[in-house]
Amino acid sequence: MPAFDIDWRYVRRHTLLPALTALIAAAALAATAWLHGEQQASFRQVSSNQDAMHQDYDALVYRRRLVDRYHRRYEQFYDIGFVGVESRLEWVETLRETSVDLLLPRVSYAIEPQLQVVAPVESIRAGEDISIRVSRLHLEAGLTHELDLLRFFDELQRSAPGLIKVDRCALTWQAETAANLAAGANLLADCAINIYSVVTSDVISPGAES
Repeated sequence: MPAFDIDWRYVRRHTLLPALTALIAAAALAATAWLHGEQQASFRQVSSNQDAMHQDYDALVYRRRLVDRYHRRYEQFYDIGFVGVESRLEWVETLRETSVDLLLPRVSYAIEPQLQVVAPVESIRAGEDISIRVSRLHLEAGLTHELDLLRFFDELQRSAPGLIKVDRCALTWQAETAANLAAGANLLADCAINIYSVVTSDVISPGAES
């Protein structure tokens, strides 16, 4: 028998099982690596979707807080009469009651027709759903003291519907005349007041004017 003669049957008998085991292990390792890569990709996708869901949720919570905040502000404006159709009867009653409560010697007034305000900046979201309107009130009041005028405006802002802005106000000393002294009016206030209101589509149908 030659010195380097190989008994292949002996070699196959003792190496076939380890070779098959190594081949199976290599296949299992490759499958495991592929599956691990697929799981990593799936995890990254799920993680990305979760981050997007968190961002959407945070944005939703932020928008909900904005809606709640502006809804509360809308209700406050509605309660004070700034949002809604102007009530002139209520304005007249408030003027009369305020002048009586403050013991003003004389109050006279005239309210011009209500006009629509052209806003300097228009909201894209609001569109035609919101209309800002203003009425100009001319007021003359006899006063015993300058503070009576401030109290008068404070009471109007607190009790009268809408928001008011004093456009101008002039005080004239009247105590020199005997008639005014007898009436108790030391000062005459001549004022112009703007009364603002906002009409929304849920308050009045579009195109309906008061």
